[in-house]
Amino acid sequence: MGEAKRRRERAVPTVYHHTSLLRTNLIWMSGVIEVEGKSKGAIHPKLGEIKTDSITRRAMNDFPALAWFTTKLDIPRTLTAGASMFTVDKTTGERKEIKTTSDHVNAMALNRIALGFPVADIPVVRWTNHQGFATNEGRELNESARSVGDDPDDWYVSDAAVDVLRVSEFWYAKSILNPKLERSDAYISDIRRMVTMCKQTPGCFIPPSWLKPEEAQQLARQLGFPISP
Repeated sequence: MGEAKRRRERAVPTVYHHTSLLRTNLIWMSGVIEVEGKSKGAIHPKLGEIKTDSITRRAMNDFPALAWFTTKLDIPRTLTAGASMFTVDKTTGERKEIKTTSDHVNAMALNRIALGFPVADIPVVRWTNHQGFATNEGRELNESARSVGDDPDDWYVSDAAVDVLRVSEFWYAKSILNPKLERSDAYISDIRRMVTMCKQTPGCFIPPSWLKPEEAQQLARQLGFPISP
């Protein structure tokens, strides 16, 4: 056996949480990868606040909400095929579903991002070993994933929110409509700085990165937050 192969076999597996520029400021402020259904709505530059509804993915009766990860760096097709999003009217509270194709979802998500975590550093288990895998909801998730080309055997899950400070890899897609992830670990120090600052400073606000400075200040004032440096 070659030394390179031995190193690969000894290496700690990495799992990825796939998200996008639309949500990263919320992740940095919370400091965690939340379980499904717990994340706040994200602010889109054209559509305003956008939310995803975990209930449209599954009823969450057979097993509790989970945070989802995969060993694959390729963007999961389940994130773009049949995704359900909606906007909320701030005056009436009325929900309006956004009908989407994969191109629409990529455009709304802005730039795709993957956060890598060593399996040994976070509280995850293989999805195939989780109690939910063999339930009715689990089987439906597995079948829907396979139908679009994803493999549930690649998934890891956590019953609890995962600490973002454990991140070891950062991947970013420069193109929105044709996303190809590129590794940029130099940004990890910035992630840790922002997360630590928000943990230490109650009410700390990190604006969406796509906002111009004056727009960020306006949004912070509207939400009643100071802006992080």
